[in-house]
This record gives sequence, C-alpha cells and structure tokens, in this order.
Amino acid sequence: MTETPGVPVPPHDGARQQYYHSVVVNISEMSEIVARQAREPRLVPAEDLRWLRPRFLAPPGLGLARARMEESRMVLLTGQPGSGRRTAGKMLLSESAAPGSPFTMLDDEAHDPAAKLNKVHLDSGHRLLLDLSASTEEVFRCRQRELPVFRAVLRQRDAYLVVVVPDRREHQIDGELSEFVVPIGRPDGAVVLRRHLESAGISPGERDLGAKPLVAHLAAPMRDIAELARMVVRARDRGTPGGVRAWLEEAVSAVDRGGEVSDQMRKYSSGRMRAVLLAAAMCEGASADAVFFASHHLLRLLKVGESASRLEQDGHHANLDVLGVELVEDDAARFGRYAYDRAVRNHFWDNYPDLREPFRDWADEIVRLPQLTPRDRKRIVERFVEQSFRAGAPDPVVTLVTGWVRPKQNEPKYLVELGVQALLTGLRDERHGWRFRQLVYDWSRTDALPAELGQLVVEVCTEVIAPDFPDQALVRLHHRARREDGSGRPSARQALWELTGRDRMLLRRWLARLTEKMQQPGRWQRADVALFLDVAVPFTAGYGGAPVQALVTDASLRPYLVTGWHVGMTVQWDLAWAAVPRWLSAAAASPAPDRLLGVLVEAAGRDVTLLGALHVAARNWSLHEHGGPETAARLARLIDRAQGIEAADFVLPRETEEAVR
Repeated sequence: MTETPGVPVPPHDGARQQYYHSVVVNISEMSEIVARQAREPRLVPAEDLRWLRPRFLAPPGLGLARARMEESRMVLLTGQPGSGRRTAGKMLLSESAAPGSPFTMLDDEAHDPAAKLNKVHLDSGHRLLLDLSASTEEVFRCRQRELPVFRAVLRQRDAYLVVVVPDRREHQIDGELSEFVVPIGRPDGAVVLRRHLESAGISPGERDLGAKPLVAHLAAPMRDIAELARMVVRARDRGTPGGVRAWLEEAVSAVDRGGEVSDQMRKYSSGRMRAVLLAAAMCEGASADAVFFASHHLLRLLKVGESASRLEQDGHHANLDVLGVELVEDDAARFGRYAYDRAVRNHFWDNYPDLREPFRDWADEIVRLPQLTPRDRKRIVERFVEQSFRAGAPDPVVTLVTGWVRPKQNEPKYLVELGVQALLTGLRDERHGWRFRQLVYDWSRTDALPAELGQLVVEVCTEVIAPDFPDQALVRLHHRARREDGSGRPSARQALWELTGRDRMLLRRWLARLTEKMQQPGRWQRADVALFLDVAVPFTAGYGGAPVQALVTDASLRPYLVTGWHVGMTVQWDLAWAAVPRWLSAAAASPAPDRLLGVLVEAAGRDVTLLGALHVAARNWSLHEHGGPETAARLARLIDRAQGIEAADFVLPRETEEAVR
C-alpha cells in the first residue's frame, strides 16, 4: 500500500505485529490488555453523583453558596482542608443541572498556567468545577485573573462554575472577586459516617457512634471518614463477629495502627529486620520466599551491610514470626493484625521521603521475582501506586509506566500488563489524573511512536479519558490520528468516528477544532482536511460518517461544514473533490437534499472556478450507476442562484439527466 505523508490511511487487513528490540507485541494483544482492565466496574460522572447523593450532608454555608451561584453564575468556595469543599461543589452543580447537562472538571486548568479558561469549550447549560486546592501560586493567580471575563461567558452560555479555593490562599483573592466568596463549614462527622454506613446497609445506633475510640476519628477530614466507613464495611464482609460495634472497633483499629508500627520499628532497629518488615507489607499474600528475596533486593538497593555472616543470622521464618507475619495456606505470608500491612507501608513512605525514589526502583525489581504470581504482582503495583499518590508524588509512577509499557530486550511481557494497570489507576485518580493525561498527550504527539503504544493511546482515550474529559480525549486522538499508519484496532480515526457519531455536542466540538486547525498552513493541514472529510462526509468506507440527520437538522454544525469544505476545496483540492460524490450520494438519500447541497455551494462562495468544478463533479457523478440526475439538477439550480441566475422554466421533479450535461 502506498501511503501519502501526512494523510491518514485506511486500516490494514489482518493481524499485524510490531517489533521493537527483541520483544514481539501484537496490536490486538495491547488492545485486549487495556480493554480487560479499563472495562472493570467504575463510576462515570453521573454514577459518581448518584453514589454521592445519599451519603452527602450539606455543610453549613451551602445554602448561601447556592443562592450566590444562582445569582452570579459563579461561586468561590472556601473552608478548612478536609471540610468536603470539592464534594460540596459537585453536589451544588448537580442540583440545578437539567438532565443531560454537560459536567466538566477543569483539572488541567487547575495545574497548568497555560491552560486558559478562554479555551474551555462551553455548551449551553454547562456545569464546571475548578478545584484550586492543590494548585501552585502561579496557577492560582492566572486563573483568578481570568475569572471576571469568564463569568460573562458563563452568563451567555447559561453555564455555572464552582471554584474551590484553598484556605491558605483566601487572603490572595482579588477584591473584584470577593463578592463571590462563600465560606463553608465542616459537616457533622458522626452524621456523615452514619450516612455512609446506612448506604451500605449498616445501621449504627447512637451508642455505637458515641464510643470513645471512635469519637476522635469523627473530627477527621471527610475523606478519612469515608475511608473509615469502607473499613467498617470490609469488617462486616470479612465475617467479623459481634455486629456493628465490633465492626466499628475493628475499623478504628485498622486506621489507627500507626502507633503500633512505630513501636515495632523502635523495637527492631536493624536494617535487615526493617527490610523484611517492609517486604512483608509490600508482598503480603505472596509466598514466604517472595518476601525473602524482596527484602534482599531492598537491602542491596539501600546498600545495607550485614554485621554477621548469613549462617550466624536468624532464619527467615524466625524473622517473620518475630515480626508478626503468619504463614497461612499455600505458604502465603500475612500479618496477624487486620490492615497492618497498610500501616507499615504508610510508615515507611511517611517517615523516609528520601527513600521514595529507591522504593520506586525496588518495586520495579521485585515485580520481576519468579516467586510471584500474576495476582501478587498486581497487588504490589496497587500498593506502590497508592503510597506514591498518598505522598503527593505521581512522578515515580509515571517513570514505571513509561518503562513497563515499552519493555526492553528480553524483559517479560507481563510488564505491559502492569504498566497499563498503573496508568489506568493514575488516569482515574482525582488528584493526580492530570499528570497521566499529560503523559498520554505527550505520547500522542510523538512521531516515531511504536504502533502498540499508539494503540494504548487510542484505548485509554476512548475507555478512560473520554467519559470524564471528552475534549481532552478528542485532542489526544487528533494528534494520534495525524501520525498513525492506520494499523490500529481500532485506529485513532475510527475511535474519533465512534465518539463523535454518538454525541452531538462532541461532534460539534470536533468539527470546530478541525476547521480551526485546517486553516493553519503547515505540516498537518493535509491530514486535518482528510480527518474533516472522514467525519463530515457520510458513507465513508467502513463507517457511516457523522449521522446524516445531524448534518441536515443541526444548524449549529453548518458553519463548520461550510468552512471545512471551503478549506478543502482551496488548499487540498484532490482530497476534497474525491469526497464530493459521497456528499452528493448523502444528499440524494436525504429528505432535505438542498440543505446538504447548499453547504457545497456556500463553501464555493462566489468563486466561479469552484462553482464550475462543482457543476462538473455533479455531472460526472450523475452518469455513474449510483449517481442521481435529479440531485445533480438540484445542485445546478443552487449554483445558478448563487451566481444570480434564475431559470424561469426550471421544474425540479421533471429535471432529466440532460439538464446537467
């Protein structure tokens, strides 16, 4: 197949393998890996709100925030960390939203100074949440400078915006924005916990919630109370006897084991024992041998020397026993205390920040241990990602992802599975998802990207990014579609067809983006014209294009169609004129053919050359087996009108083939 540089090509037939180094990775295999993990149960935005609703307790000040937002289209929520400002913002926006109203989390705008608010695509009735609680000072100042102008746009589009402002930056809010600031208080922790438990089918009594060990935890941040509720549910599901009171006690113990770990660390101060302790926590559920070799890898990485010869030291099982690690069925190593492994990991990541980079290298090494099962490896990745995100450090995970999804020579293929797992976890994380979307963006703009990594980009865009951030999925798929060779299953082009074909608003945004980029001369203009014709022209091979009904009835699409056709006709004429027959066929099958034909005529404008070329193209098309003389006659009539010519004897139903010759 001959491929034109810069122009997407149709998908190849048959399975195709791509080679890099000595590892063979099949594109279909990459697609299956992502699909298997990406389609595991998760909450999409609408389901997330439905899940929150029965658990949400309106904080003090929410009524004033609601009134301010309804009046001004925008509200800035302030409050103490842990008071649930982000959740309150979500619920505030959902209350007033009509069914089908778009909801967007402005995550990139919360982290990147260059991600301007005036670039945000706003649809009618749009709801937006901008959480600045983790933003840098530079981002905070950039965003608040943009808010006054953006508020006017909100009013024009009947849209609403909630901005979460960190308590530490409240004094930096500009005077002109002070009228939109509403402080919210902290909801009652006991009531929040009750709502979470009742939603899970657990009904605690007043005495249960008033137990002394529990009371201190009810003053914790809302996210910690939600985690406590999850631990209560797990205690119930594990079959812990004693009812609600016992489940609460076990959950409190599970989230409060930090003191126990500190005591154990003071008791066992040798590097070797501590390495075994952390290895047991990272590999819990794996075999005793896996824990042993994992601890040795850690000792070597940290350059911890041995004070005595190996045979003079206590045996491995003796060390596990002293540390409270039990060997259960199948030789699996587990701590005897519920959730103790997590407390151990928390302790090491919290108290040794200088070792987080070596911990990353250690995780990279130990997932390759032959003593591990696939499930063991998956758990290690889960635990490492959890700790990195707890520490506010997504970059170590990014490093592992980039290495694992592109294995080096003679490395095991299961690393790809682990890399995809870590990537999907990162993309779905509320706090750090932006960093992993940036990684996918960087990949999508890489020219020499291996085909299997390109397939990964396509799959995560469609399965993970698009449900929450459709605009960002479009951008990344666009960059990939410009560069791919069409071998993907699906290709980026096909993914764009599918996404825009089932969502009218997304189709409008895609056409808007394409027509803007098509008008920019340069390397990608030809590819963008080809992509425009793919999505705008119905009956493209292998795909029906944008729904004809949308092209006919949606007046908001017409300016983009006219612009796109005009650019195509004038700068990439061979691509555009090759697509005209398909457009004519769509018009012939449409109940309102003049609306489609009028797009071509309007795109030609008053250019006599373009109008003449349209006339010739229609005539030639009408002579073919599937051509339509009547449609060609309609087009001729519209061309005459565009030139100010009115034929008095023109009667459309009686037009024959001769009329267009």
